[in-house]
Amino acid sequence: MESSSLSSLFIPSSKSSSKSSKSTSTCQRLANIIGGEVITSAPVCLVQRLRNIDATILGRRTRSPLALPFALSFENNIGGKTLNLGETVILQKEINPFLSALRKRGLIVTAVHNHWLFDDPRLMYMHWENVGDPFDFAKKSFGAAVEAGLFKK
Repeated sequence: MESSSLSSLFIPSSKSSSKSSKSTSTCQRLANIIGGEVITSAPVCLVQRLRNIDATILGRRTRSPLALPFALSFENNIGGKTLNLGETVILQKEINPFLSALRKRGLIVTAVHNHWLFDDPRLMYMHWENVGDPFDFAKKSFGAAVEAGLFKK
């Protein structure tokens, strides 16, 4: 656990866009675990990596972060434990392997549903959560994604 750097995690500052703040560097380290980028670092750390799925909605190709996310958020740090939430776009054939990989790691899967109509291939979305060490959550989430074939290591 990296609790020494967690004490300031997700505490809003007057310079929340500063790249040198501890919340940004901690959030960047979380983004690095998934090979993604920081979307925002305060008051919630949101990191994201897009899935590489050749998808269309209404017949138009999409690369939208709304359509193709693998996203994790971390907030409300109390004693080194944060509320950790995950969401990803997922193909139907990936649902059971990814769900099993998340559960094997002790993460709570909370939803599987669609977002869009007239999409091809059929894009589904999965949500999962826990309260715990954010670095552990990021590693478990990405490890499950790699195991299920959502990403290559």
